[in-house]
Amino acid sequence: MASNFLKVGDTVNWRGSFGTAPAQPAKVTGMEWCRMGCKEGRPINKIDWDAANTRQLVVDLDNGHWAYGTQLSK
Repeated sequence: MASNFLKVGDTVNWRGSFGTAPAQPAKVTGMEWCRMGCKEGRPINKIDWDAANTRQLVVDLDNGHWAYGTQLSK
């Protein structure tokens, strides 16, 4: 059974171009919970997938990009 948490180290489907590009696999190397409109916030190690679909979640990826939670899927 798949975890309902997104964690640092997980491989996700990432859509570049703010969610409009085709999905590509990428590994999460860091995560931050941010105030609306900010790209830097409080570091976190995991978040429930139900709460991850927001622009308040900013993740660093092993492909050299960062993304909002809205650009990720399991």
